[in-house]
Amino acid sequence: MQYFRNIETEQSKRDARWNAARTLADCDAYMAIEAQRMGAHGFVFLQRPEHSVRGPSWMRGARSSVECHYRYAREIMGITDQDQLYA
Repeated sequence: MQYFRNIETEQSKRDARWNAARTLADCDAYMAIEAQRMGAHGFVFLQRPEHSVRGPSWMRGARSSVECHYRYAREIMGITDQDQLYA
């Protein structure tokens, strides 16, 4: 019998969370987590040195995309600006 290593990737963790969703609240939680994760990746992406030579309109668009991910996550979770300390 072949030995299988227990390899857990980020994709397999997301698949497990999605497959474990049983209610609409679980789906909302999953989508909020994914939107926040993509927003966090976007912030890291914007900090890369090769993007410092891009124009201001590109940076505005990229920042807007990242903000939309966070806005979507907050919308799903029902968080308003008044609910946050630093909105």
